[in-house]
Amino acid sequence: MVLEVYKLKVLIYLNGNRRSSDFYLEEYKREYRKGDKVICANGGFDFAASIGIKPDVVVGDLDSKKVAISKGIKLIKYPAEKNFSDFELALEYSRRLNPDKIVVYGALGGRKDHEIINLIILAYANIPMVFVEKEIEVYNVRNSLTILDSKGKTCSLVSLSENTIIRNLEGFKYRMANELLNPSSRGLSNIITESTAKIDLEGRAVLFFLNK
Repeated sequence: MVLEVYKLKVLIYLNGNRRSSDFYLEEYKREYRKGDKVICANGGFDFAASIGIKPDVVVGDLDSKKVAISKGIKLIKYPAEKNFSDFELALEYSRRLNPDKIVVYGALGGRKDHEIINLIILAYANIPMVFVEKEIEVYNVRNSLTILDSKGKTCSLVSLSENTIIRNLEGFKYRMANELLNPSSRGLSNIITESTAKIDLEGRAVLFFLNK
């Protein structure tokens, strides 16, 4: 769990991992608040529909959608041959809503090339965003991140860019202070040792993996 207070969230559903419908439904109930927006990217609509979630918008080429879209849902259709993935198109639409946070379900567990590209998009996003799955949560770290109630969990901090400086890791077994974190295994397999842990850094394209 991460410390957060947000006015508007966007929940995005992709066509990846669907193995635990109960988990995703509970996550929806936990995250969604009145006024938040739900966006499905292509086959992510089938994913959301399978657990009884009605999105506000469906974005994509609809090549993998099987369930009919009901009235009241905005449809933004793109050609099958395009320069961006359905996730990236859904993300671009989400940015126009000026949300404080974006939560993405189904970004992992599908095709490996899609999964890797999704993680790169997450790392370079200029808005707080998290991929949520039953086994793991992946956050983009923008200057700082506070993690609550995760004592004993294994985690990793990964930089996809050069010259990231870790100013401080507080509440972790392996501490870092004013150290360089380049793309490497340097931040792999740490353990949270306190009920509140905090990351402070300077840099961009940094991901925090929290294993559940």
